[in-house]
Amino acid sequence: MSTSSIPENAGHLANRFWRGLQTFVGDIARGFVNISHHSFALLGLMAVLIALLALARPEVRTLTVQNVQGWLFTRLNISEAEDAKQQVLLRSLAAKSTELDANQLALVQAIRAKYRIAPEPLNAIILEVFDLANRASLEPTLILAVIGIESNYNPFANSPIGAKGLMQVVPDVHAEQFTPYGGTMAIFDPKTNLRIGVKILKQCIDLTGKLEEGLRLFKAGEDSLSLESDYIARVLAEQARLKEALPKPPKDSAIEAKKPSR
Repeated sequence: MSTSSIPENAGHLANRFWRGLQTFVGDIARGFVNISHHSFALLGLMAVLIALLALARPEVRTLTVQNVQGWLFTRLNISEAEDAKQQVLLRSLAAKSTELDANQLALVQAIRAKYRIAPEPLNAIILEVFDLANRASLEPTLILAVIGIESNYNPFANSPIGAKGLMQVVPDVHAEQFTPYGGTMAIFDPKTNLRIGVKILKQCIDLTGKLEEGLRLFKAGEDSLSLESDYIARVLAEQARLKEALPKPPKDSAIEAKKPSR
């Protein structure tokens, strides 16, 4: 071999080495991209399946939310003690009297005088009832009267026919209503019971077109509409009692000023 061919062979070998290295690196890069794409597709498919399953089964949805919440708390460095405190606050059905206006405070006093309930949970019930009444275009005193007659403000009340909670909702009849809240066991959560109970009451009144007949339907159902006159009278009497407890509006000073002096 001549001395002049040695550099040529070395250059040729160097070029082959670099081309091979480039091909090797390119293959690795393409493989990584393909794996990534397949992985993301798999993750997306899993997310869709989990979402569909969560929508179909409330208990799975609840567990999924809890797991996601736990992951977020970990990412945000929220301690278990802080998490527990927040959960207690969310579950607690209580409110301070300072959160209520004059009408709401008067109703609290009227209800406590008859049913002997601690003020803090009653405050929270009053606030929830006023919010629901506003959204349903119902009088808060009507909803409170129904609660009083139905359950005596006992969130764990249970009737012989299986009606439960503050507004004595029958879970077997209205099971679908509880699906967004995790199932029929939520019937013993006061706020959930109120929301569903008020919704049913509103539907009954709208369906019959009259308050009295709406109350009859709410209490008895379509099979015994003629048997609940006493119930209607009791609800309306309790509503009248609560209305009477509300503060009377101040007299119009302008009208008083126009009265002729003697």
